[in-house]
Amino acid sequence: MRAALQRYFYIKRRLRCFDNQESCRYIHSSSKLSSTFPSSITFLTDVEGDGHYFDRFIHRSKILGFRTTQPTYGPFNEGNWNLGTHDPLYFPYDKEVVFLDDGSIDKSNSMLVYGGDVWDKGGADFYVIRQLLSLHRRYPDRVHFLMGNRDINKLRIVDELDFGETKRLPKHKGVYWLRGTGLPGDPEHLESATMTETAAERLRWMLRSTMGSVDAFELRRQELQRERLAIMNGQSAFTTQECLDHGTSSDNVKVSDDDVVNSYLQSCNPNSGLMSKYLAQAKLVIRFGPVLFLHGALPTIEANSFPLPWIDPESGDNSIGDQQTFTEWLDHLNDFASEQIASWQQFGETNKSRNAREDFWATKGGYSNKSSGGQLFGNLLQYGMNTLPDKSKNQSVVYNSWMKGGMPRKDLFTPNEQMKLEELFAKESLQLILSGHQPVGDSPWPIQLSGNNWILPCDTSFSGDVNWTKTLQCKSSTKKIGLGRGSRPNGRGEVAVSETLISFCQRTSKVKSVNIHGCLSDGSKYETNNLLDVDDKQIGRPLLRELSYTDKDTGERRDMEFWVKAKIDQDYLLSAGKGFRVWNTLFDHNELD
Repeated sequence: MRAALQRYFYIKRRLRCFDNQESCRYIHSSSKLSSTFPSSITFLTDVEGDGHYFDRFIHRSKILGFRTTQPTYGPFNEGNWNLGTHDPLYFPYDKEVVFLDDGSIDKSNSMLVYGGDVWDKGGADFYVIRQLLSLHRRYPDRVHFLMGNRDINKLRIVDELDFGETKRLPKHKGVYWLRGTGLPGDPEHLESATMTETAAERLRWMLRSTMGSVDAFELRRQELQRERLAIMNGQSAFTTQECLDHGTSSDNVKVSDDDVVNSYLQSCNPNSGLMSKYLAQAKLVIRFGPVLFLHGALPTIEANSFPLPWIDPESGDNSIGDQQTFTEWLDHLNDFASEQIASWQQFGETNKSRNAREDFWATKGGYSNKSSGGQLFGNLLQYGMNTLPDKSKNQSVVYNSWMKGGMPRKDLFTPNEQMKLEELFAKESLQLILSGHQPVGDSPWPIQLSGNNWILPCDTSFSGDVNWTKTLQCKSSTKKIGLGRGSRPNGRGEVAVSETLISFCQRTSKVKSVNIHGCLSDGSKYETNNLLDVDDKQIGRPLLRELSYTDKDTGERRDMEFWVKAKIDQDYLLSAGKGFRVWNTLFDHNELD
């Protein structure tokens, strides 16, 4: 089956390219995309189940908006709850997302690209994914999804949790990335039973210790409770205020541990779950002309060789060939993902009969894993991971990052890497790469390359942790105060939001402007100038000197390298990063060297 699928996608890819070489090059999220070139694109990424942030984004968007609607519950009612099954008739909310130009003949090709990581930290997983799927159902040619690592890792749910009606699960032998840590789940230290007993215990461990989602189990319980209250009262299951008061409870509505487990099993069901519907539509890379979207970053590129790490060079598989163009590589990535999702769907229909004693994919990991799940969809699971079983770096567009230690990677500006990027951008007529995955403060972090080309990481999921400081070198700037996380269960905070807008010239299909607007973590509204403004070469680059500030905790003077993020009115927004922590300061344009 696996070999047949590989042959099918290879033949399909070659026929598509022969039919339309130019379309393959420029409108490039695979052949399923509309041939209509967008006038503008809005980019949203890494919402991670934060319904409050999702609403802030839509309310401030210049392309999207909300339309009032009546909650619908389909066949579901009290006692017959929807636990994550995809059903277009079940939409228990009083508003739905629309394009603001809906119905306008001359502006009907603006688009949304969602950059991946739909769930895990915000307490409104179902709300966010249903809004995205609903928008895609109504505008299939204008809404495009990327796969993030938090989306791909949900393939593990059916592999490690779904064993029919049994109350006790087969013993779990740990996960490879915890090997040698001594933590629960280390394959070399399996004394702990917290991951091996009941489904609820295992799911808690998986979310908390292997998926970076510490509070996800209880947040899902609260979301299910809100939905049940909504059905019982004929109301909406989500409002902004309910998201703020995420501890909403009622003595009359109980959600058991088994309900939470079943909500993950049903929502991650490979054929009928909400997450399966998202993944079936999602890509690893999306390209519109000179703009490339991916969740993480480009892996290492050598000459004309682009990494396809799931292919064993000793396997004798020469269906792809030694040389491939960048466009062909993008096709290979998306066809690989489609093949793996199709195999995952097959696994969902047959996994009940598997040997309960065999390993799960996660125990040994790797490409070409021999477990029943690993043989069918383990390669995609591995592609979504940071490291390989031997602890070497995984060459993946999902988990690679443009950032290191909180700042743009210094190797991007070495002569060798600069030359490779310049050649790639020039040869492929690229102008801009957008990504998520790595938190970069309360606004996107532009990286300016030579030739007015740009890389733009846009994950702002730790906006609430930004520190505002006043540097000693800038006498005219006024220190602002960050508003923190507030009552949110994650790092977003309650005010920060950013929308990245890309506008295209309809005659040449080149990028006309890149603008960012929204609200910073201190509560101030902002809108940047066009990044492509050729008169300003300071934005998207580091200052040539360090700036000093006084540490608010110790009172000591500290020096730090700052980066010019944007020009807002007459001030420059500067940021410095260390890990997930970011420091912001404003600099008067007259004082910036």
